[in-house]
Amino acid sequence: MNSYTFNIALNGAVHARISDPTTPQNKPLLVFLHYWGGSSSTWYKLTFPDSATSLSDKYTMVAIDLRGWGQSTGPLDGADESQYSIGPMASDVAGLLQHLHANNDTRHLFAHGVVLTGHSMGAKVALATLTLLRTHLLDLVKGLVLIAPAPPTALHLPSHMKEQQKVAYETKESITWSVENVLGHLDRLSKEDMKMIVRDSLGGNPLAKMAWPLVGMAEDITADLKKVLLFSGRLQGLRVRILVGEVDPVETKERVDQEVASFLAARGLDVSVKVVPGARHLIPLEAPEAVQRELLEF
Repeated sequence: MNSYTFNIALNGAVHARISDPTTPQNKPLLVFLHYWGGSSSTWYKLTFPDSATSLSDKYTMVAIDLRGWGQSTGPLDGADESQYSIGPMASDVAGLLQHLHANNDTRHLFAHGVVLTGHSMGAKVALATLTLLRTHLLDLVKGLVLIAPAPPTALHLPSHMKEQQKVAYETKESITWSVENVLGHLDRLSKEDMKMIVRDSLGGNPLAKMAWPLVGMAEDITADLKKVLLFSGRLQGLRVRILVGEVDPVETKERVDQEVASFLAARGLDVSVKVVPGARHLIPLEAPEAVQRELLEF
Protein backbone atom coordinates (compact mmCIF):
# COMPACT_ATOMS: atom_id res chain seq x y z
CA MET A 1 0.00 0.00 0.00
CA ASN A 2 1.16 3.52 -0.76
CA SER A 3 1.45 6.05 2.04
CA TYR A 4 -0.30 9.42 1.70
CA THR A 5 -0.55 12.35 4.09
CA PHE A 6 -3.11 15.13 3.69
CA ASN A 7 -2.98 18.43 5.55
CA ILE A 8 -6.71 18.88 5.92
CA ALA A 9 -7.11 18.90 9.71
CA LEU A 10 -6.70 21.96 11.90
CA ASN A 11 -3.12 21.94 13.18
CA GLY A 12 -2.65 18.41 11.95
CA ALA A 13 -2.64 15.96 9.08
CA VAL A 14 -4.47 12.79 8.14
CA HIS A 15 -2.41 9.80 7.02
CA ALA A 16 -3.81 6.97 4.89
CA ARG A 17 -2.57 3.89 3.08
CA ILE A 18 -3.98 3.53 -0.41
CA SER A 19 -3.85 0.53 -2.71
CA ASP A 20 -5.12 0.09 -6.24
CA PRO A 21 -5.17 -3.33 -8.00
CA THR A 22 -3.12 -3.59 -11.17
CA THR A 23 -6.09 -4.94 -13.07
CA PRO A 24 -9.38 -3.03 -12.50
CA GLN A 25 -12.09 -5.28 -11.04
CA ASN A 26 -15.14 -2.99 -11.14
CA LYS A 27 -15.36 -3.16 -7.36
CA PRO A 28 -16.17 -0.34 -4.89
CA LEU A 29 -13.55 1.51 -2.90
CA LEU A 30 -13.17 0.02 0.59
CA VAL A 31 -12.54 2.63 3.28
CA PHE A 32 -11.21 1.16 6.56
CA LEU A 33 -11.61 2.91 9.93
CA HIS A 34 -9.92 1.33 12.96
CA TYR A 35 -10.81 0.84 16.62
CA TRP A 36 -9.71 2.95 19.61
CA GLY A 37 -6.04 2.04 20.03
CA GLY A 38 -5.51 0.81 16.48
CA SER A 39 -4.30 2.29 13.21
CA SER A 40 -4.49 1.63 9.49
CA SER A 41 -2.25 -1.38 10.19
CA THR A 42 -5.07 -3.09 12.10
CA TRP A 43 -6.48 -4.11 8.71
CA TYR A 44 -3.27 -5.64 7.33
CA LYS A 45 -4.75 -9.15 7.00
CA LEU A 46 -7.19 -7.69 4.46
CA THR A 47 -5.02 -5.04 2.85
CA PHE A 48 -1.50 -6.48 2.58
CA PRO A 49 -0.87 -8.51 -0.60
CA ASP A 50 0.92 -11.37 1.16
CA SER A 51 -1.95 -12.10 3.55
CA ALA A 52 -4.08 -15.21 2.96
CA THR A 53 -7.23 -13.10 3.35
CA SER A 54 -6.01 -10.11 1.34
CA LEU A 55 -8.44 -8.25 -0.92
CA SER A 56 -5.72 -6.16 -2.56
CA ASP A 57 -6.00 -7.92 -5.92
CA LYS A 58 -9.74 -7.20 -6.17
CA TYR A 59 -10.47 -3.84 -4.51
CA THR A 60 -9.13 -0.35 -4.29
CA MET A 61 -8.63 0.42 -0.60
CA VAL A 62 -8.02 3.35 1.69
CA ALA A 63 -7.01 2.52 5.27
CA ILE A 64 -7.02 5.65 7.41
CA ASP A 65 -5.16 6.52 10.60
CA LEU A 66 -7.77 8.36 12.64
CA ARG A 67 -6.78 11.62 14.30
CA GLY A 68 -4.02 11.10 16.86
CA TRP A 69 -3.37 7.47 15.89
CA GLY A 70 -0.77 5.92 13.60
CA GLN A 71 0.81 8.67 11.53
CA SER A 72 -2.16 11.06 11.74
CA THR A 73 -1.75 14.11 13.93
CA GLY A 74 -4.01 16.68 15.52
CA PRO A 75 -3.95 19.82 17.67
CA LEU A 76 -2.06 19.57 20.97
CA ASP A 77 -1.15 23.00 22.34
CA GLY A 78 -4.23 24.37 24.06
CA ALA A 79 -6.36 21.50 22.79
CA ASP A 80 -8.59 19.18 24.77
CA GLU A 81 -10.13 15.73 24.29
CA SER A 82 -13.14 17.11 22.43
CA GLN A 83 -10.92 17.83 19.44
CA TYR A 84 -10.32 14.07 19.13
CA SER A 85 -13.95 13.08 19.48
CA ILE A 86 -16.23 11.42 16.90
CA GLY A 87 -17.19 14.65 15.13
CA PRO A 88 -13.65 15.84 14.33
CA MET A 89 -12.55 12.34 13.29
CA ALA A 90 -15.54 11.99 10.95
CA SER A 91 -14.81 15.44 9.57
CA ASP A 92 -11.24 14.31 8.79
CA VAL A 93 -12.56 11.22 6.97
CA ALA A 94 -15.11 13.21 4.97
CA GLY A 95 -12.46 15.80 4.11
CA LEU A 96 -10.00 13.14 3.02
CA LEU A 97 -12.56 11.47 0.75
CA GLN A 98 -13.52 14.83 -0.73
CA HIS A 99 -9.83 15.57 -1.38
CA LEU A 100 -9.29 12.23 -3.10
CA HIS A 101 -12.43 12.59 -5.19
CA ALA A 102 -11.48 16.09 -6.31
CA ASN A 103 -7.92 15.08 -7.25
CA ASN A 104 -7.46 14.02 -10.88
CA ASP A 105 -4.90 11.40 -9.84
CA THR A 106 -7.19 9.63 -7.36
CA ARG A 107 -10.73 10.29 -8.59
CA HIS A 108 -10.74 6.90 -10.34
CA LEU A 109 -10.77 5.21 -6.93
CA PHE A 110 -14.46 6.13 -6.65
CA ALA A 111 -15.52 4.82 -10.08
CA HIS A 112 -17.64 2.00 -8.59
CA GLY A 113 -18.78 3.56 -5.35
CA VAL A 114 -17.64 3.36 -1.73
CA VAL A 115 -18.10 0.90 1.14
CA LEU A 116 -17.32 2.28 4.59
CA THR A 117 -15.85 -0.38 6.89
CA GLY A 118 -15.50 0.49 10.55
CA HIS A 119 -14.36 -1.44 13.62
CA SER A 120 -15.66 -0.52 17.10
CA MET A 121 -14.98 3.24 17.49
CA GLY A 122 -14.30 3.29 13.74
CA ALA A 123 -17.85 2.05 13.11
CA LYS A 124 -19.25 5.02 15.01
CA VAL A 125 -16.95 7.28 12.99
CA ALA A 126 -18.24 5.65 9.78
CA LEU A 127 -21.84 6.40 10.76
CA ALA A 128 -20.93 9.98 11.67
CA THR A 129 -19.12 10.34 8.33
CA LEU A 130 -22.42 9.72 6.54
CA THR A 131 -23.78 12.90 8.12
CA LEU A 132 -20.88 14.99 6.81
CA LEU A 133 -20.37 13.75 3.25
CA ARG A 134 -21.27 16.11 0.46
CA THR A 135 -24.20 14.99 -1.66
CA HIS A 136 -22.12 13.73 -4.58
CA LEU A 137 -20.10 11.51 -2.23
CA LEU A 138 -23.12 10.34 -0.25
CA ASP A 139 -24.60 9.14 -3.54
CA LEU A 140 -21.52 6.93 -4.03
CA VAL A 141 -21.94 5.00 -0.76
CA LYS A 142 -22.89 1.41 -1.66
CA GLY A 143 -22.85 -0.08 1.82
CA LEU A 144 -21.49 -0.29 5.33
CA VAL A 145 -19.62 -3.10 7.05
CA LEU A 146 -19.66 -2.53 10.80
CA ILE A 147 -17.47 -4.79 12.94
CA ALA A 148 -18.10 -5.01 16.70
CA PRO A 149 -19.63 -1.55 16.26
CA ALA A 150 -19.85 1.05 18.98
CA PRO A 151 -23.44 2.31 18.84
CA PRO A 152 -24.42 5.80 17.67
CA THR A 153 -26.16 6.34 21.00
CA ALA A 154 -24.46 7.71 24.10
CA LEU A 155 -22.81 5.27 26.50
CA HIS A 156 -21.96 6.41 30.00
CA LEU A 157 -19.63 4.00 31.76
CA PRO A 158 -19.52 3.56 35.53
CA SER A 159 -16.71 5.63 37.00
CA HIS A 160 -14.51 2.64 37.84
CA MET A 161 -14.69 1.33 34.25
CA LYS A 162 -13.90 4.78 32.88
CA GLU A 163 -10.86 4.96 35.13
CA GLN A 164 -9.71 1.56 33.85
CA GLN A 165 -10.01 2.69 30.26
CA LYS A 166 -8.08 5.89 30.92
CA VAL A 167 -4.98 3.85 31.82
CA ALA A 168 -5.53 0.93 29.42
CA TYR A 169 -2.95 2.16 26.91
CA GLU A 170 -0.35 3.69 29.25
CA THR A 171 2.21 0.89 29.18
CA LYS A 172 3.09 -2.29 27.32
CA GLU A 173 1.91 -4.24 30.36
CA SER A 174 -1.47 -2.50 30.57
CA ILE A 175 -2.06 -3.00 26.84
CA THR A 176 -1.15 -6.68 27.05
CA TRP A 177 -3.49 -7.11 30.02
CA SER A 178 -6.33 -5.40 28.10
CA VAL A 179 -5.85 -7.71 25.13
CA GLU A 180 -5.55 -10.88 27.19
CA ASN A 181 -8.51 -10.14 29.47
CA VAL A 182 -10.89 -8.09 27.32
CA LEU A 183 -10.12 -7.55 23.66
CA GLY A 184 -8.83 -10.78 22.16
CA HIS A 185 -7.87 -14.43 22.37
CA LEU A 186 -4.12 -14.98 22.44
CA ASP A 187 -4.50 -18.26 20.54
CA ARG A 188 -6.01 -16.28 17.66
CA LEU A 189 -3.33 -13.58 17.69
CA SER A 190 0.24 -14.05 16.50
CA LYS A 191 3.30 -12.54 18.18
CA GLU A 192 3.42 -10.07 15.30
CA ASP A 193 -0.20 -9.10 15.98
CA MET A 194 0.60 -8.42 19.63
CA LYS A 195 3.66 -6.34 18.76
CA MET A 196 1.56 -4.26 16.38
CA ILE A 197 -1.24 -3.80 18.92
CA VAL A 198 1.21 -2.65 21.59
CA ARG A 199 2.98 -0.30 19.15
CA ASP A 200 -0.24 1.29 17.90
CA SER A 201 -1.85 1.64 21.33
CA LEU A 202 1.28 3.12 22.91
CA GLY A 203 1.77 5.42 19.93
CA GLY A 204 -1.55 7.26 20.16
CA ASN A 205 -1.17 10.81 21.40
CA PRO A 206 -2.41 11.53 24.95
CA LEU A 207 -5.54 13.41 23.89
CA ALA A 208 -6.55 10.70 21.43
CA LYS A 209 -6.15 8.07 24.15
CA MET A 210 -8.37 10.02 26.55
CA ALA A 211 -10.95 11.18 24.02
CA TRP A 212 -12.81 7.89 23.59
CA PRO A 213 -13.52 7.06 27.26
CA LEU A 214 -14.06 10.70 28.24
CA VAL A 215 -15.93 12.09 25.22
CA GLY A 216 -16.43 9.76 22.26
CA MET A 217 -18.42 7.05 24.01
CA ALA A 218 -20.84 9.60 25.40
CA GLU A 219 -21.48 11.32 22.05
CA ASP A 220 -24.98 10.78 20.70
CA ILE A 221 -24.97 11.11 16.92
CA THR A 222 -28.46 9.70 16.37
CA ALA A 223 -30.13 13.05 15.64
CA ASP A 224 -27.78 13.81 12.74
CA LEU A 225 -28.03 10.21 11.52
CA LYS A 226 -31.82 10.36 11.49
CA LYS A 227 -31.67 13.49 9.35
CA VAL A 228 -29.43 11.98 6.69
CA LEU A 229 -31.17 8.57 6.73
CA LEU A 230 -34.78 9.77 6.78
CA PHE A 231 -34.80 13.15 5.10
CA SER A 232 -32.26 12.77 2.32
CA GLY A 233 -33.83 9.56 1.02
CA ARG A 234 -30.50 8.75 -0.58
CA LEU A 235 -29.62 5.79 1.63
CA GLN A 236 -32.90 3.87 1.65
CA GLY A 237 -32.21 0.16 1.25
CA LEU A 238 -28.47 0.61 1.77
CA ARG A 239 -26.80 -2.69 2.65
CA VAL A 240 -25.37 -2.80 6.17
CA ARG A 241 -23.50 -5.91 7.23
CA ILE A 242 -22.68 -6.21 10.92
CA LEU A 243 -20.27 -8.65 12.58
CA VAL A 244 -20.18 -9.31 16.32
CA GLY A 245 -17.86 -11.57 18.28
CA GLU A 246 -19.58 -14.49 19.96
CA VAL A 247 -17.77 -13.81 23.25
CA ASP A 248 -17.05 -10.09 22.86
CA PRO A 249 -17.44 -8.44 26.29
CA VAL A 250 -17.12 -4.94 24.79
CA GLU A 251 -19.89 -4.84 22.18
CA THR A 252 -22.24 -7.72 22.93
CA LYS A 253 -24.68 -9.05 20.35
CA GLU A 254 -27.59 -7.92 22.51
CA ARG A 255 -26.41 -4.32 22.59
CA VAL A 256 -25.47 -4.28 18.90
CA ASP A 257 -28.90 -5.68 18.00
CA GLN A 258 -30.72 -3.08 20.08
CA GLU A 259 -28.65 0.04 19.52
CA VAL A 260 -27.14 -0.42 16.07
CA ALA A 261 -29.02 -2.96 13.94
CA SER A 262 -32.53 -2.04 15.10
CA PHE A 263 -31.80 1.69 14.85
CA LEU A 264 -30.60 1.41 11.25
CA ALA A 265 -33.24 -1.10 10.13
CA ALA A 266 -36.01 1.13 11.49
CA ARG A 267 -34.80 3.84 9.11
CA GLY A 268 -35.01 1.79 5.97
CA LEU A 269 -31.56 0.23 5.70
CA ASP A 270 -31.02 -3.42 4.72
CA VAL A 271 -29.35 -4.72 7.87
CA SER A 272 -28.04 -8.17 8.73
CA VAL A 273 -26.08 -9.28 11.80
CA LYS A 274 -23.74 -12.26 11.93
CA VAL A 275 -21.98 -13.74 14.94
CA VAL A 276 -18.33 -14.71 14.52
CA PRO A 277 -17.89 -17.99 16.46
CA GLY A 278 -15.39 -17.84 19.30
CA ALA A 279 -14.27 -14.28 18.57
CA ARG A 280 -13.86 -11.46 21.03
CA HIS A 281 -13.52 -7.82 20.02
CA LEU A 282 -10.52 -7.79 17.66
CA ILE A 283 -12.34 -9.46 14.77
CA PRO A 284 -10.15 -7.99 11.95
CA LEU A 285 -7.17 -9.74 13.57
CA GLU A 286 -8.85 -12.77 15.15
CA ALA A 287 -11.13 -13.69 12.24
CA PRO A 288 -10.18 -11.74 9.09
CA GLU A 289 -11.85 -14.39 6.92
CA ALA A 290 -15.22 -13.36 8.39
CA VAL A 291 -14.61 -9.73 7.40
CA GLN A 292 -13.39 -10.83 3.98
CA ARG A 293 -16.62 -12.76 3.34
CA GLU A 294 -18.78 -9.74 4.13
CA LEU A 295 -16.75 -7.40 1.94
CA LEU A 296 -16.80 -9.82 -0.98
CA GLU A 297 -20.58 -9.28 -1.10
CA PHE A 298 -19.96 -5.81 -2.54
